Amino acid sequence: MRGSSTRRSLLKGSAAFMATAAVGINPKFLGAAHASELAPGMTGGPSGFPGAERFQYNETHSEGRAIEAMKKMVADGAAPKKITMLLADGAIGQITKPFPSGPSVKEVWEAETGVELDIVGAPAGDIWARVLQDVTTRSGTFDIYTHPWNSLGDLVEAGGAMNLDELVDKHRPDWADGERGTPTAQTAELLYKYGGSYYGASLDGDFQTWVYNKAYFEDPKNMADFQAEHGRDLAVPNTWVESDQVSAFFTGRTGLGGTKIYGNGNDMAPFWGLPRFYARFAAQAVPNMYWFDENGRPNLDTDEGIKAATEYVKTKDWSHPDVMSWTYAEGYNGIGSGQTAHLTTYTNVSKFVDRKNADGSPASPATGMLSAYMPPGVQHGDDLVRRSVIYYNITGTVSSRSQNPEAAYLFLQWLSSTRTYSWMAGNPAGYFDPFQKANFEEQFVSETYHPYMMDAIRETIARSAPTINFAGQTALDAALDEELQAALIGVKSPEDAMQSATKRWERVIRRKGEDKMIPIIQQSRAAWPTIVDKA
Repeated sequence: MRGSSTRRSLLKGSAAFMATAAVGINPKFLGAAHASELAPGMTGGPSGFPGAERFQYNETHSEGRAIEAMKKMVADGAAPKKITMLLADGAIGQITKPFPSGPSVKEVWEAETGVELDIVGAPAGDIWARVLQDVTTRSGTFDIYTHPWNSLGDLVEAGGAMNLDELVDKHRPDWADGERGTPTAQTAELLYKYGGSYYGASLDGDFQTWVYNKAYFEDPKNMADFQAEHGRDLAVPNTWVESDQVSAFFTGRTGLGGTKIYGNGNDMAPFWGLPRFYARFAAQAVPNMYWFDENGRPNLDTDEGIKAATEYVKTKDWSHPDVMSWTYAEGYNGIGSGQTAHLTTYTNVSKFVDRKNADGSPASPATGMLSAYMPPGVQHGDDLVRRSVIYYNITGTVSSRSQNPEAAYLFLQWLSSTRTYSWMAGNPAGYFDPFQKANFEEQFVSETYHPYMMDAIRETIARSAPTINFAGQTALDAALDEELQAALIGVKSPEDAMQSATKRWERVIRRKGEDKMIPIIQQSRAAWPTIVDKA
């Protein structure tokens, strides 16, 4: 028995050595040398920089459970040599670049498990097409897909995403942990489930958040002129009416370096402008104006829907002349250059625009001048319904054709758990954004995104409605987007556009099958926010 045990130990050690050598890892990282750099009681995580202990873990933590399960697969000879991940190229740096020093996220995973991570990058705008290509050709090139959260339903319907219920139950991720996970129970439903089952792991926080040029709002002349014009103080808006007043007021005034200000900084290009309409629409009723009624009929052509569309189209009057081609990138440049006064956009605008370069020079003319606020809403008597939306939001799924589904899942759990993700979100090398409670308490995240964003993002998440992510999303969003674009350029009235969009949505639902779609539409309401503020 003793000899047999020794032989098994040698074989196991040899297997571990070969696995780590294959990915170029020094095996001592897995042994006493690495353990000595960890905080007492911790078995894994980064080391080598001040504060590293905040991201370390043991087998009682979500990351530690994933690592221990992966190590067991390696020891049992059941682990793959590598896991292949399709990832939006703008986010790769947060996994591959060390932060703030020491090992990268990728290096920690490979060192602790011996399983190589092969990342294949693709532009954010092309990645969904790459996913569909892999699904339709059944090539099984990737173990893990990343793609917009909005596309999750279409991916599940196409048979491309693996149901994760059993693996979630087995390995217990901390995604919905009351102290460290998502801010609300609805957010957990929103980000990780489809049709009541787990399919995705959120790797982003694309809750559209309002940012403004605080220097413009606090300028004495602007304050005096606004008071004279509106009879109230110039302040961040609480309602869409006030937001539009602010946009109209700033348009044509002189800003940084003598630049002309356009009050509305929101992008309006196809695809990118759509969440601006959705946010305004969602606030039109208490507690929400849902995209569909309880019977699955679109609400677009209701009085509330037409009102939202009319107001949305009007905002073009206070926008840059090229706004119809503005994506988020032009929106970032607009607020950073001082051309625009406020906008709602992706939260990483603060880390890319409001920062200093390595030599200490400002990265943009507006560096040091920005701040953020809660989403505006619609007043209904004494109630104020403030709504934003989640839109795009990089999400990881395990390919249904992966030959290594449990290993792929374990990496996703490790990457998306609250310690690893907080470490990664603080890294300015990509656009994975904060969304977990733990992220908002993390010093590195606060330093990267700025303290003024922490409460604003957290409060925005609590008030964010889900844009469409169930089967048919691509067709539904495209139909609405095309009708809104027609209204924006004056080809159709907002009312005609909403009536046409309603008919097109109804056709999509019928084509997909009402018996299947209506229950999914009804079930999607569980992920909507319930919070209603007082006016």
